[in-house]
Amino acid sequence: DDISIVEYFPHEAGKAGHHCGYCKSENGSISYGMWAHTLTCEDYQDLIDRGWRRSGKYCYKPIMKTTCCPAYTIRCDAVHFSLSRSQKVVLKRMRQFLEEGKRHNVTADETETVPETTHVETASAAPTIPPPERLSKPSDSGLPLASELSGAGKTSSCEAQPFLKVGADGKKPLEAFLQPSSSAPAHTLEVKLIRSSPPSPEFDATFEASYSLYKRYQRAVHNSTEDECEEAKYRRFLCDSPLVPTRGPPGWPQCCDYGSYHQHYYVDGKLVMVGVLDILPRCLSSVYLYYDPVIMFLSPGVYSALREIELTRKLYLCSQALRYYYMGLYIHSCPKMRYKGHYGPSYLACPESHRFVPIERCLPKLDVRKYSVLDDGEERWVKNRSLQEAEERWVKTRSLQEAEERWVKTRSLQEAEERWVKTRS
Repeated sequence: DDISIVEYFPHEAGKAGHHCGYCKSENGSISYGMWAHTLTCEDYQDLIDRGWRRSGKYCYKPIMKTTCCPAYTIRCDAVHFSLSRSQKVVLKRMRQFLEEGKRHNVTADETETVPETTHVETASAAPTIPPPERLSKPSDSGLPLASELSGAGKTSSCEAQPFLKVGADGKKPLEAFLQPSSSAPAHTLEVKLIRSSPPSPEFDATFEASYSLYKRYQRAVHNSTEDECEEAKYRRFLCDSPLVPTRGPPGWPQCCDYGSYHQHYYVDGKLVMVGVLDILPRCLSSVYLYYDPVIMFLSPGVYSALREIELTRKLYLCSQALRYYYMGLYIHSCPKMRYKGHYGPSYLACPESHRFVPIERCLPKLDVRKYSVLDDGEERWVKNRSLQEAEERWVKTRSLQEAEERWVKTRSLQEAEERWVKTRS
């Protein structure tokens, strides 16, 4: 059987933390850490449910009570996902671009992406996509388009395709907005799911194009230097993974066993966007996203998140244990990171009980305190515990006071007796 092998790095009390990319504190970011040599998908699922995340093979967990920006695990129930008005606008604009070649300028709210890319300035005018450069895509890789997953590994529960139906409330589901409706589109879109660890033949064949795209993105969006974008760092950050590939349950499509993947997006045969993700027993976990800056007018962050929710829903049809889409960590104290709560219904993990709580119940507490016990039941327990401890301290203090009073009284009697004996003498 596969086992997990990790090296744990405890945080030393009183030791300064690290630079925080959210509030820019020089040493306020404090977390536990461990290097994962190998990690089973089931173990990693349990870890992220308790506040851990991975960056390459390094896993970390913020120390919530002391770190400068408490970060809460956030997940969306993909099965009951409901599109917001702004998300529908993004999908309609993508369809108009693909079918008619129409372009729209976007607002700052429509450029949200994961992770840490919401500070991007939008282009003042719609850019031009360069001429397509056809990439080698081996036909023998055995890895289908993500759009073909609904037909892979079907079981009886997959047959109905319930997400394609209009709901009882008359609202169109996510899938209805992603279905092509033109036989002669102005542009073509192809989405492919590619195993990144261990690397599949297709991953190796497209590596240079993907790495080149990453460098363009990092320089344009994050102002990264050439040294910061070197290949070794890219591999450690987004290609290396400790996850051990694992077969899913009976009927699970072989093309997407549990493990780490890159999801490629091609427009007219040119790679324009890559989503890094993990497929786990109970969720699809988003790790990172990078894209060609020239497609910013298509709101790539929003669109890729909706595509990954769609993929989660397709996997749910093959195993109802997998129903959640994890967007990493939610940082309420950093306003530009609050966009992760826009994909509903969303839930935050309570840092004390590790139970997931609807985000609507969490926000009023986080508006008051950046670290908060989110689970009401746990909060009552913590409050009661605090009252019990206060009572115990009061009883202990009272006992000490009474003991002191007895000692004073006894001491006074002893002194009175000594004075009487001295006078008697």
